[in-house]
Amino acid sequence: MKRALVLLGVVALGIVGYLSVRGTMPFMAILGTSMEPALSAGNLILIKEANPADVKVGDIIVFTIPQAVQDAYNYPPIVAHRVIKINTERAITFRTKGDNTGEDPFTVRAQDLKGTVSSQVPYAGFPLLFFQSRQGLIFLVVALTLFALYLYADELSKGRQLAHRGLFGPVIEENQRGSLVIAQRVEATEKKIDNTEKTIAVTQQALEKFAAAIELYAQHLQSHTSAIQGLAQASHELKNGAAEQNRVLAHLLEAIEQGKSIKGMVGEVEAPAKPAPAPELKKPARTQKFPPGCAKFNPRDVGKA
Repeated sequence: MKRALVLLGVVALGIVGYLSVRGTMPFMAILGTSMEPALSAGNLILIKEANPADVKVGDIIVFTIPQAVQDAYNYPPIVAHRVIKINTERAITFRTKGDNTGEDPFTVRAQDLKGTVSSQVPYAGFPLLFFQSRQGLIFLVVALTLFALYLYADELSKGRQLAHRGLFGPVIEENQRGSLVIAQRVEATEKKIDNTEKTIAVTQQALEKFAAAIELYAQHLQSHTSAIQGLAQASHELKNGAAEQNRVLAHLLEAIEQGKSIKGMVGEVEAPAKPAPAPELKKPARTQKFPPGCAKFNPRDVGKA
């Protein structure tokens, strides 16, 4: 409420200042120096209403100037000049002039009379003169606008927020939902990445264990290969030894067969004669024989039958 009153007061002051230079207020500011030293520029004069019939020559009157006269002679809307002549033939009219200028090129009508100067306030008219200019009017409008914005900044901010929410609320909500979905997807992706990293770590550990087992198996396989190679070599040697024994045994058997054949032939030739009884010989101790191919087989035992 207080802010509204302050704003209204400032607006009213601006309106009063604007109207004062238009001649609608009971005071006016002196614009030029045409009336010095009686009226100095920038002073604020108070206007006292007067009856045209009461005006005398030598009085300083305040009067408005019609728009056509303003355009023709480039006069301001309201002027305060001294009366130098009064005409009362058909209607009361006045001829005026400034104390420092010539006579005005027009006649002041009775209906244009605003009054006479009652008193003046020094330098109080400068603000009103500023409002009389175009720059002053622009400044007044801008200043009032900025002042209103300053007074109602909070309300305007709230209204802007409400309007922003009303206009862009659906878009903002949609963006928030989209951001939430994206955040959830990013979180799910991060979880998948973590799980993948854990799986890769477990797989790497398993591969390392598998590689260690393969290396150990290779070592065992290498030792087994060496043993198999030794067995193969021993088997080859045993095969060669058995072949050699079989060859020797074959020669011995062939020699025994030949010996038996010779002995038979000799027996047939000496059959008629009875052989003398052979002396009894002591039988040698029977030695144990092993078949060929045995590790304890001795070739010398072949002739001992």
